[in-house]
Amino acid sequence: MTSFQEVPLQTSNFAHVIFQNVAKSYLPNAHLECHYTLTPYIHPHPKDWVGIFKVGWSTARDYYTFLWSPVPEHYVEGSTVNCVLAFQGYYLPNDDGEFYQFCYVTHKGEIRGASTPFQFRASSPVEELLTMEDEGNSDMLVLTTKAGLLELKIEKTMKEKEELLKLIAVLEKETTQLREQVGRMERELNHEKERCDQLQAEQKVLFEVSQSLKMENEEFKKRYNDATSKALQLEEDIVSVTHKAIEKETELDSLKDKLRKAQYEREQLECQLKTEKDEKELYKVHLKNTEIENTKLVSEVQTLKNLDGNKENMITHFKEEISRLQFCLAEKENLQRAFLLTTSTKEDTVFFKEQLRKAEEQVQATRQEAVFLAKELSDAVNVQDKTMADLHTARLENERVKKQLADAVAELKLSAVRKDQEKTDTLEHELRREVEDLKLHLQMTADHYKEKFKECQRLQKQINFQTNQLITIVSSQRKLGVSRK
Repeated sequence: MTSFQEVPLQTSNFAHVIFQNVAKSYLPNAHLECHYTLTPYIHPHPKDWVGIFKVGWSTARDYYTFLWSPVPEHYVEGSTVNCVLAFQGYYLPNDDGEFYQFCYVTHKGEIRGASTPFQFRASSPVEELLTMEDEGNSDMLVLTTKAGLLELKIEKTMKEKEELLKLIAVLEKETTQLREQVGRMERELNHEKERCDQLQAEQKVLFEVSQSLKMENEEFKKRYNDATSKALQLEEDIVSVTHKAIEKETELDSLKDKLRKAQYEREQLECQLKTEKDEKELYKVHLKNTEIENTKLVSEVQTLKNLDGNKENMITHFKEEISRLQFCLAEKENLQRAFLLTTSTKEDTVFFKEQLRKAEEQVQATRQEAVFLAKELSDAVNVQDKTMADLHTARLENERVKKQLADAVAELKLSAVRKDQEKTDTLEHELRREVEDLKLHLQMTADHYKEKFKECQRLQKQINFQTNQLITIVSSQRKLGVSRK
């Protein structure tokens, strides 16, 4: 609490810097020293300056010249310091009859001190005369000197001084009242100080709580950011797994189409294989019968070959016998002719006729036997031809059996296709299982995402609650600050 004597200085900014020993006039173009005092109500700055202003200035820019006001050495804040600045003569105004004054200007452009007016004039034994209007009659001019004008100003100033003394008496009375009021205010201030100390203690506790809440808020924010990043990562994983599942389902549909085609082809092949199996069984039975018939035919052919050889021998023998009989018949005819030519007895004729008849009968039997043998030979040739045809048929049947063997090889290939189909079924089963695993992983990821989303909501609620508490604490601190002021 400041004393009463300091109050007037606080109410007038021009009294914060006091200029000392200011003369009524100074010589132009001569060295000029400016003495001033910095009161405790001014805080000097290296950019503060002292300027010479013409009386009637309105802003800090109306200076004639200025010098920087350096900060005093070993300056202690709140102390009173006397300073001196020296203006060079060639920067000062000439003898122009105008009044000037010193002004202290801060670095913010505020004027915190002003001196009494003074002039710049050269020394002269004769004072200049001045004309002024008569105060009683404005139409008349009064001739006077500068000294007379100054005396009039002094008289006027004395009158103002008396008025000021009267005002000071009134102010002293008011000061007494103000001192009483100040005492009362000091007591209230002490009470307010105690209350302020209590509020400061409460504020300290609230500040500690606020700091704790801020730390918890930061932790919740960190956890919320982590949960958010995890949720985003889970969303990306879900999208990736969904794409993979779609790709797998597409691949599965393609494999299902291929599987349906393969199953249809397999059914056709199975039907064809069943038909071929039935035909193969028939062919096997027929082949077995054909082999048996071939064996019989080979035996018959061999028998016929042997019989043919025997018949050829018999034919050769019969041919020889026929040739012999023909020879005998020729001889008989020759003998008969000779007999007819000779004179033989009747008994010889009968004997020879009987011999001739027997020989003719024997020749006839031989001819019949030869015809029979020729017929048998023809039948044997026909049988041989038939046997050769059967052999040709057997060869065709053998070719057919070979074709059946080729079909059996095709059946083996079909079994390989079946194995491939089984592999395809295994691959389909594995793909189904992988799709099921992906669906399960997708479900687990969705559940985990839901849990993270719930946790993010919970953290967001906690953050909002902590933020509201922090706002409440800051508002209470501001109210405390306002109550302190």
